[in-house]
Amino acid sequence: MTVLARPLNVVTAIISLLILAVLATGGWRLGSLAVTRAEDLVVLLAAVAGLRLLVAPVTLPAVRPARAVAAGAGVYALAMGFIVVTRHLALQTHALDLGYYVQVVWSIGRGYGSYVTLPPMNAWGDHFSPVLYLLVPLGWAAPGGSALLLVETLVFAAGGVAVFRYARGRLAPHAGAPRAAAAFALLFLLNPSLHGINIRAIHPQAFAIALIPAAALAFDARRYGWCAVALGLTLAGREDCAVAVVGFGIWLALARGRWLLGAAVAVASAALLFADVAWVMPYFRGSPYPHLQRYPHLGASLGEILLTLATRPWQWIGVVLSAKKVVYLLAMLAPLGFLPLLAPRALAAALPVLAINLLSLDPILFNYRSQYQSFVLPFLVLAAVDGWARLSAWTGARPRGRLLAPGAALALAFIASVALTARTVNDFTVTRWLPTAGQRAAHALMREIPAGVAVSANERIVPHLATRREVYVFPAGLARSDYVLDLEIQVARTPAAGYRVLKRAGGWVLLGRDT
Repeated sequence: MTVLARPLNVVTAIISLLILAVLATGGWRLGSLAVTRAEDLVVLLAAVAGLRLLVAPVTLPAVRPARAVAAGAGVYALAMGFIVVTRHLALQTHALDLGYYVQVVWSIGRGYGSYVTLPPMNAWGDHFSPVLYLLVPLGWAAPGGSALLLVETLVFAAGGVAVFRYARGRLAPHAGAPRAAAAFALLFLLNPSLHGINIRAIHPQAFAIALIPAAALAFDARRYGWCAVALGLTLAGREDCAVAVVGFGIWLALARGRWLLGAAVAVASAALLFADVAWVMPYFRGSPYPHLQRYPHLGASLGEILLTLATRPWQWIGVVLSAKKVVYLLAMLAPLGFLPLLAPRALAAALPVLAINLLSLDPILFNYRSQYQSFVLPFLVLAAVDGWARLSAWTGARPRGRLLAPGAALALAFIASVALTARTVNDFTVTRWLPTAGQRAAHALMREIPAGVAVSANERIVPHLATRREVYVFPAGLARSDYVLDLEIQVARTPAAGYRVLKRAGGWVLLGRDT
């Protein structure tokens, strides 16, 4: 141990204790300095830990890789399960990110079909997500948002196990393969994009994050039937999941040398996407596909967009090469130690989805913590595994020093992951999850609303009331609703004629229709 290592250990311990203190108390103020966000201390901890690793190596405890992955998946499920459920109870979920899917699952389970009132429409006209039929039994057993949030969390935890098994098989010829495979699984579970997606309620397309590695695992194990099942479930997540399966076809062709099979998978997936966008969804919606508005600089229809991409590159090159897009790419690659760049054939599988994100003007598509990374992340993980194998072979044949060793790349990945996902830690702060008086009042007023009646409510309330035939975001649906529940300030701005005040509590007001 060097001279600097011991003081750095002390600093690391002090910062860790400060983080625990902020989580337990909500933080404090030191004059004009507010120490209330644990993420700032977590980033500082990552920087000090990184410096400590540079000063002197750290010997990791001898733990069987499979046990480490099982423990990591369990911790992820418990920690993120706690976060997503407490966020939901603290009214931090939304009508369109959770309430919409709660109502779809409930409506299907009650025989109404895929109908929602957020706004009133057949849900398959907005996004075609037949995978939700598989969640109907859950809707019968445990209706509401918490169960759906926990299912997504468990799917992501299972994705870590799939990554471990895939990496273990892929890296088998290399020294230290089981430990490296476990490291990739833990990196997957620690990934900031995964945390950001998990916290953003539920998105059926996000199941692809676990299904794509599962499909790759099955293909490498020559269990082609299971590979087809995983890809089929991916396609059922949403219409644009076909783009992820196009990427899988590219992976088959370039990373596995199965050119004909890869081309067939890619072409079939592209054809399915075209059918969904051109015929299936317009049939349910009664109008053209609605989600091309993020590309106004390219055209108003799919045909115009493709024509612009092919014949007028000057209209989109500047959009793709902007500084914000470069930062986005760095934020996606750093938590994997930039290893995907060493495996260009596997990395090429991510190009179709990256193109969709990079060509857009909507910043949510190139936010590294948004659900639009659901199709990017799994291919980056697959490429990172191949990149580690290449780096291991390269350094094994000709030693390059400790900083260029495969272990150094994994260490960099862990530090970057901790720094970029640090804001997730804030949700463990007691002031984030302990219900406030206003939140308790809102839940009490929700219990006053009979089951099954039509309701117009605050968009944070809707996810808790969505297991009914009609629920609207106030002031929508006033002509059809029996009850209104919103903040008093919102109701004052948009008076609800024909309703009377039933109860007020904690800044909320419950209205009932005059009889």
